[in-house]
Amino acid sequence: MSSSQKSSAVRRKRAVSNKGPKPTNVSTFNKGGAVGNSMIRQAQKNYDGTYIYGDLGGVKVGNPSYKKYYKGMI
Repeated sequence: MSSSQKSSAVRRKRAVSNKGPKPTNVSTFNKGGAVGNSMIRQAQKNYDGTYIYGDLGGVKVGNPSYKKYYKGMI
């Protein structure tokens, strides 16, 4: 995107039709890495299943509350 396109996108985002205060700096573009990596990190962070720890399709997951509860037993 050219600089004029970026500034136009930021201007449109700042001009939302709400009554509250306008944000001074609105993030327009994803600063992170590849989409797949962020999705994997999100799945690892928000996992709320019954695995204490394990591997689901190549993604390491684990429930932190289960890890804490069963800490001395496993």
